[in-house]
Amino acid sequence: MIIPLSVWAQSENLDRSVRLPTGYATEMVLVPAGSFPRGAEGEEFDEQPVRMIHLDAYLIDKYEVTVGQWNEYQEATGDRIGEWTLQNSPKRQEHPITFVTWADADNFCTWAGKRLPSEAEWERAARCDDGRKYPWGDGLDSFRSNYFRSGDPFEAGLGTILNTTPVGYYDGSLRGDYQTRDNSSPFGAYDMVGNVWEWTNDWYHPSYYTDGPDRNPTGPEISNVKAVHGGSYATDASHIRPTYRARDDPNLKGPDVGFRCAKSVVPGTAVEARSWGAVKRQPRPISAAEIEGR
Repeated sequence: MIIPLSVWAQSENLDRSVRLPTGYATEMVLVPAGSFPRGAEGEEFDEQPVRMIHLDAYLIDKYEVTVGQWNEYQEATGDRIGEWTLQNSPKRQEHPITFVTWADADNFCTWAGKRLPSEAEWERAARCDDGRKYPWGDGLDSFRSNYFRSGDPFEAGLGTILNTTPVGYYDGSLRGDYQTRDNSSPFGAYDMVGNVWEWTNDWYHPSYYTDGPDRNPTGPEISNVKAVHGGSYATDASHIRPTYRARDDPNLKGPDVGFRCAKSVVPGTAVEARSWGAVKRQPRPISAAEIEGR
């Protein structure tokens, strides 16, 4: 069997560095063109039906936008949020920015030369293409995600604003006496479940997964709420999964709502379907033998 090179080959490292207008470097990961099973059977009604959705290639932030990145933005633009002093401390520079409306998040992404991801882009970056329930596999793991009563060191005895964990905290390293496990998706995006809810670009509609297109969906034309994904430190375990579709008034400012940005790229090749777990670490070109089916 001949495997089309444009569908299965992957010869690039997925990590990218994209600088903000101020020169501050942000990390993004490549999600190559391909298809994935969007939604989940047996969960909430608006997560169904499961359909194969094709997306063109795009980049997505490796981590949620941080307090430090937000400071770069507001120093350059003067666009400050009223809750800034609650978050701006030396110890919180690597925590996700919160108390941002949808417009705040959209303005930051536009300034950064990026954009908010669509619901489909967000979900694929979190789950990859093999139907897994969580970024790391099928079982919920309290040592991989910051959610309600997960037992992380930031949970007990601290105020609400301090219940986030630094971005990338769950990377498999030992944090003091707390052993984390890696929570990155196969594409290399971290904290896609827990920590903070993340705005997407799409308006929310409960029947969109039934009625929307199967190529590069961008959400319904308009609604009164925006789709948010991922759960947060205040979300119970039953809703900590990438397919869960929450929705919020775009003017909401929540202590557990943040965002990450995406960026369109020229459509490229996709990764090998059988190597999801390793592709972000050791991508390689497909061999001639595999192309020819030997």
